[in-house]
Amino acid sequence: MPGAAPAAAALAEISYASMAIVTLAYRRGAFGRRPEGSGYLVPAVDGRPVKAVTFSTVKWPHLAAGDGGLDIVRCSVGRVGEEALLQRDDSELAELAAADLAAATGVRGALAAVRVSRWGGGLPQYTVGHLDRVARIRAGVAALPGLAVCGAAYDGIGIPACIASARLAADQVVAHLQVRGARCAARS
Repeated sequence: MPGAAPAAAALAEISYASMAIVTLAYRRGAFGRRPEGSGYLVPAVDGRPVKAVTFSTVKWPHLAAGDGGLDIVRCSVGRVGEEALLQRDDSELAELAAADLAAATGVRGALAAVRVSRWGGGLPQYTVGHLDRVARIRAGVAALPGLAVCGAAYDGIGIPACIASARLAADQVVAHLQVRGARCAARS
C-alpha cells in the first residue's frame, strides 16, 4: 500500500516470542487444599519452564460447576529465546509443566486431562522505545484514510486491552466510512 512504509518499518521493529498454554486438569483434592490465589508469575531469573500459572477454577468459579470435580490449571510456557523448549511434543511439554507445577505447589496425583495450545510468535515484546514505535505506527497509519491497526502489539497483550484496541480501530474505520459515505451522498 503506497504510503505505508513508515508504519510498516516501525511495526517490523517489534519482535515476538512464541509460547504455549498447557492446561492441566486434576481431580479435586490433588492440591491438598485448594489454592487461594488466582495464580502466580515466575521471574525469568528463576530459570523455570513455567512462567505463569492460573488456577482457572479459582479465578473463574463457574468453571468448577460443570467440571466433574476437577481443578483446572493453565501453565504458560515459553519466553524469548526459549524456542527449543517449545519444540518438544505436546505430551513432553505437558509432563514438564506438570512437574514444574508439582515442584511449586505440591500438587499430587494423575492428570485427568491435558490440552496444549501453542501460540507461535504470539507475544509482542515491549522493549525500550516501544511507546515511540507505537506512536510512529499510528501516525503512519493515520495518514492512510480507512486503515487502522489493533492487536497485542499496541496497548497490552491481555484480552481486555486487545478488545479495546480493536474497538478503537473499528471506530476509526467506521468514522472514515461515514465521512466517505456522506461525501458520496453529497455528490449525488
